[in-house]
Amino acid sequence: MTITNVYKHSLLLFIQPEQAWKSIATHNISPKQLFFKLILPLLALMAICNFSGYQLFDQEPMQHVNMHIFSASATFLFSVLSIYISTLLVSKFAQFENKTERFNKAFTLVSYFFVPGILFNSLAFLIPTINYLTILSLFSFYILYKGISPMLSIKNDKKSGYFTFILIGLLSIYAVLGAFFIGTASLLGF
Repeated sequence: MTITNVYKHSLLLFIQPEQAWKSIATHNISPKQLFFKLILPLLALMAICNFSGYQLFDQEPMQHVNMHIFSASATFLFSVLSIYISTLLVSKFAQFENKTERFNKAFTLVSYFFVPGILFNSLAFLIPTINYLTILSLFSFYILYKGISPMLSIKNDKKSGYFTFILIGLLSIYAVLGAFFIGTASLLGF
C-alpha cells in the first residue's frame, strides 16, 4: 500500500467508514509501514502543534519553554504508548488463529481509529481557544465500531458486545496514562 492510499483511506473513514474499512481490510500493510507512514507523521504534527500553540498563546512563553517542551514530548510518547497498549488489548478480541495476523489487524484498526483524535487534538493544541472542538474526537469511536467486523473478523451480531468491552478497556488505558502524565508533570513541577 502506498503512502497516498494510506492517507486516502484515513480521510475516507470520515466520509464513508464502512467502504473504507472494507478496502483497508483487503490491503496488507505491515504495522511498521503504517506506523512510519501514518502514525509517526501525525503524532509529530500533534507534538509540534502542542508546542506551537503554547508558545503562541502563552503570556510569557519564554518562561514556560521547559513546560511546553515537556508537554509536547509527553503527548508524543504517551500517544505512541497508548497506540501500542490499545493494539495489545484489541488483538485479544480478533478472531484469527495466527497471533501475528491478530496483532497486524488490531494495529491497523487502532492506527486508523486514532486519526480523527490526533487531527482534532492537533487543531485544539494549535489554537487553544477552540479546544472544546476536541469533542469531535469522539467520532473515532464510531470509526472503531464500523471497523470491528471487517478488521477483526467478528460477526455483526456480536459486534456491539465486543465494542463495549474494547471501549471499556480503551477508556481504562487512557485514564491510567492520563493519571501518569499528570503525576509526572506535577513531580517535575509543571
